[in-house]
Amino acid sequence: MFPFRRFLSVSFKLAPILVPYYIYRKTHKGKDPTPAERRKLEKQGKALFEALVSLGPSFIKLGQLLSVRPDILPQEYLKELEKLQDEVPPAPFEQVESLIRSELGSIEKVFEKFEKEPIASASLGQVYKAIYRGMQVAVKVNRPNIKKVVEEDLAVLGALLKIFGFFLDKNLSKSLEAVVEEYKAHVFDEMDYVKEARNMELIANELKGSGVIVPRVFKEVSTKSVLVMSFHEGTKITRVEELKALGVDTAKLARKLARTFLLMVLEKPIFHADPHPGNISVTEKGEIILYDYGMVGSLNEYTKKHLIRLYASFSLNDPKRIVDEMLELGLLDPSANRYVIEQGVELTLREFRGEKISEWEFQRVMELANRLIYKFPFRLPAELVMYLRMASTLEEVCKELDPQFNFLKLLTNLLEERGYLDELRREDMESFIKSIFEAGGSLLRLTPLLLRRLEREEFDGKRPVSRAHIWPSLALFAIALYASYEHAPYSFLVMVVAFVVLLIGEFRK
Repeated sequence: MFPFRRFLSVSFKLAPILVPYYIYRKTHKGKDPTPAERRKLEKQGKALFEALVSLGPSFIKLGQLLSVRPDILPQEYLKELEKLQDEVPPAPFEQVESLIRSELGSIEKVFEKFEKEPIASASLGQVYKAIYRGMQVAVKVNRPNIKKVVEEDLAVLGALLKIFGFFLDKNLSKSLEAVVEEYKAHVFDEMDYVKEARNMELIANELKGSGVIVPRVFKEVSTKSVLVMSFHEGTKITRVEELKALGVDTAKLARKLARTFLLMVLEKPIFHADPHPGNISVTEKGEIILYDYGMVGSLNEYTKKHLIRLYASFSLNDPKRIVDEMLELGLLDPSANRYVIEQGVELTLREFRGEKISEWEFQRVMELANRLIYKFPFRLPAELVMYLRMASTLEEVCKELDPQFNFLKLLTNLLEERGYLDELRREDMESFIKSIFEAGGSLLRLTPLLLRRLEREEFDGKRPVSRAHIWPSLALFAIALYASYEHAPYSFLVMVVAFVVLLIGEFRK
């Protein structure tokens, strides 16, 4: 049965925000807001934040996904949604106890001790401390009836999308549908603790020997709705003064944390995609403890390769190459006006001219991307959403640990250190050599045709027997080779022009 009451409640709270947003998008797409409009957008962003929080767990999760969708929302909205924390008041223990009993049996028979006050309370689950077989454990439990709540809210979102589809432009409508589909795919995975246990085991194996602690899962007392794991106590990653008092070098910790997550992205099959402060603690020895493995992501080799190329293009301040890589990553609509987009990239990059890559701040680059994506026909592939959300959250955490932390500098150094930039240079050189041979092949295919024409004319007595005209051909070929060395993308064009000029000259004689 369709939840009409919930539908009306959600519509009542969201309509006053969505209608002004629709009007703004319709009238200002491609334009920068005036100061007055910017203030209005900031106010609307705060209203959206408050509405999503009041609508409960499902909409908090939805807001977190929207917080990395600059193709959908203006930056003023995104800044507010970035504040969404996965923390809500806990459900009554009686309901939680009933769920545990249905999954494992009597709490007293399974655990020697079980604390009734949760140590963490999130939108989809709660975590309790307990003693299991003499060991301290953390017990993660699904919120009571959370699956039903999420299913009802998804039905409401589906209905709202159909209604909005009549008014929204095609690209925006498709983007919103993609967000809801992505949300649907991940939210049920996050509630499935069997999958989370598998993620933990895989990442534990990936990070072995790296100084990162991944809790051990006790499979014999873990189910789809209850997850029992080893308990590891530490200091929350953002309690900087407490960490310093323990003797932890927070600047070094920031670099270690960023490297850990980036290497998971670049070299491992999956990566932890939710590094917000509640999911990271630090031991007295400076070891990193990672919690919550419900949200993970992965990138295929093709995407990793072009993501590296995109970062390299930013470092080179090369708008053409940036657009090339965005097309490869599916960030651009292939039918978009490439010239207009390159000009937009060029204009926005202008503020960075004269700066070295090491001086860039990741947040500034994200703001650049946000402005461009909102102005032009950009789209954000689902595969990259998890990565962008992870990178943005990670950068914020690292900046708290070390105000001088520079994400792009660390990333560039990491790519250089691991040989990715050398590989990129090697591929560029191979591509350059290939272009020379292809252009040379075109020359070799054209030359015999020209010579046969000349020989036929000589045989017919139409011109004196001479090979003097061969020297211009060789000279033009040398020019073309030089051009291909200096400006590889234009080598073929130079050769074509050279042969057109040569042919015209020869046939006019």
